[in-house]
Amino acid sequence: MSNGTKAKYLTLFIIFNFITYFGIQILFTVSEYNFLTSLDNAIPFIPEFIWIYHTLIPVILVTMFSFVSRKEVFFSAFTAYMIASVVLSIFYVLFPSFYPREAFVDNSSISGWLVELTRMIDGANNTFPSGHVTFSWLLAYFVGLTQYAKNRPWIKAIYFIWAALIAVSTLTLKQHFIVDVLSGILLSSMCYFLSKNIIFKRLQTAN
Repeated sequence: MSNGTKAKYLTLFIIFNFITYFGIQILFTVSEYNFLTSLDNAIPFIPEFIWIYHTLIPVILVTMFSFVSRKEVFFSAFTAYMIASVVLSIFYVLFPSFYPREAFVDNSSISGWLVELTRMIDGANNTFPSGHVTFSWLLAYFVGLTQYAKNRPWIKAIYFIWAALIAVSTLTLKQHFIVDVLSGILLSSMCYFLSKNIIFKRLQTAN
């Protein structure tokens, strides 16, 4: 599968998410739901996790261009990502929530500065479920279908470790609640199995 074709679909995915995410963020500014628990409060604020948090898009793009060569894997992954994007947008409209992160500030480090810059761009009033968690876990699932990972079983484990670290980063940066992480993993699992059992199998049969 050509990189040009991949680029077209990945650009569509990025543009769709950019428009929907920031559009909803602008239109829905009131936090109607509070998912904060004592467990959320017990998690420390660790600004250094911002470097892991921002690996999401680069890892997705590098993986799709470098490791995903079969069209049935690419298109099933793309379909799962688009379904997840639509579901996330619906939830952000129906369950607007905002993490109370004003008390978590670090002005003494580069990591803290990057956290503040991230918060200026991402208002985080769309938390449930976590898009970061959903998209990272989807990638970990679909990497397992690539020939590259099948020849190197340890690759899949690395991606799941990375996805788990992304989930931890959303909590330690006070970007998301625990329920956001759990719902993101659940959503990714549902989208993966749906796309794998419909798109992936149909394309395999067609080949």
